[in-house]
Amino acid sequence: MKPISIARFDQDIWIRITGRGNFKCSVAFKQLIIEMITKGYYHYIIDLRECGQLDSTFMGTMIGIAQRLRQYHQAWLRVVNVSPSNQETMENLGLDQFFLIQPLSLKEELPPDLNTSCFQESSISIPLAEEKVKLQEALVSAHQALVDLNKSNAEKFKNVFELCLQR
Repeated sequence: MKPISIARFDQDIWIRITGRGNFKCSVAFKQLIIEMITKGYYHYIIDLRECGQLDSTFMGTMIGIAQRLRQYHQAWLRVVNVSPSNQETMENLGLDQFFLIQPLSLKEELPPDLNTSCFQESSISIPLAEEKVKLQEALVSAHQALVDLNKSNAEKFKNVFELCLQR
């Protein structure tokens, strides 16, 4: 099973992350949303009910997407069904200042016409030849977005930038 599945409901795009939201799926996640933006979709609900853990690259990718969406009138990103540990991590990095984070305890329900069978696994994949370059670009841009969001994040991710510069 792929970590990203998608469903459309009216003009809303529901994206479900299964397992870990990490650097491995960040590139495909970003490409999926860019593709949907080009098709005219500007409302995104990221469902983390089945996501056990988020890494900084994935969170930075969400910030980058939210920043991209700001250029479109009435575009938005909402993250729902967030576990307490993921919510704490997101808030510690300042993501709650940038988009709505709805905890798992609030029981985000799917709209009546949208059920779990409506979700399809994302078909986006990165060719192996491009994968290393795309991953490094994703690491740098995601962490830069987190630093731009909250300058105190610079010290937290100093090692990531140093590692990327060495490659």
